[in-house]
Amino acid sequence: MRRNRFKRRGVKKPQRFRRYIIKGVWIGAGFLGLIMMSFALTTGHDFLTRCRYFNATTIQVNGLIRLTASEVLKQAHLEMGVNIMAVNLPLTRKRLMAHPWIADAGVRRRLPDALELILIEQVPLAVVDLGRKFVINQQGDIFKKAEFVDLKNFPIISGLSYSDLNLSGRPAGSTFSSVLAVLKLGNEPGSIVPNNVLRKVHVDREIGLSLFAFNRPLVIRLGYANYSAKYEALAQVLTYFNTHQADLEIDWIDLNDPERVVMNLKGELTRKTDKEV
Repeated sequence: MRRNRFKRRGVKKPQRFRRYIIKGVWIGAGFLGLIMMSFALTTGHDFLTRCRYFNATTIQVNGLIRLTASEVLKQAHLEMGVNIMAVNLPLTRKRLMAHPWIADAGVRRRLPDALELILIEQVPLAVVDLGRKFVINQQGDIFKKAEFVDLKNFPIISGLSYSDLNLSGRPAGSTFSSVLAVLKLGNEPGSIVPNNVLRKVHVDREIGLSLFAFNRPLVIRLGYANYSAKYEALAQVLTYFNTHQADLEIDWIDLNDPERVVMNLKGELTRKTDKEV
């Protein structure tokens, strides 16, 4: 006897219909739950960002060297009384990082009513003249255009090109690395040529580095490499020069070979001329 397939299917239809209804109820409940959760979060966020309990009574700025707290707050678009829960921390940090003197920054909430800004300021090293003048930091990175006050306060580096610098993640060339090595020696305590008396570092790709320092017409020719030994030899020369400055005037000192220092003594030539006269 053949089974009636149509009759069997008819029995299953009510069961399938019930399953569809149950599934639809669960989906609707899920959507309703999402809507209620979204409403609760929105309401909670509005409450937190408008509640006076979270208004800032303290905004602490740490790491200041050159900048002032008022300059930093202006850059961050912050003011006393702002609701700390309404402050967008990533956006505030981005605003701070846009300031040329800020190397790194962090922003934290201190519940219930304080904000903390943590700064790391740029440490300037020198001004590099590439046709346009820029200030570089201790790592040799350009971080701002040079202003008139920068030209008075920092050594000026000339003779370089853009390809020498560590731009776009590219490591610095050997010539620029030599300049940085000399400038770092000038930052060491007791350096014979401290950076605050160093007026200019000129780079000649053939003969190396020449220093102009001490507010006098004296050129110190360093060449390339072995700068620590050359500074030791220079210390001996300058010590002798300082104790005989009434008799000698040095035009230039060549330290390419620290074992054989060459100088041009203008004062000695003048005395001979005087004697001949």
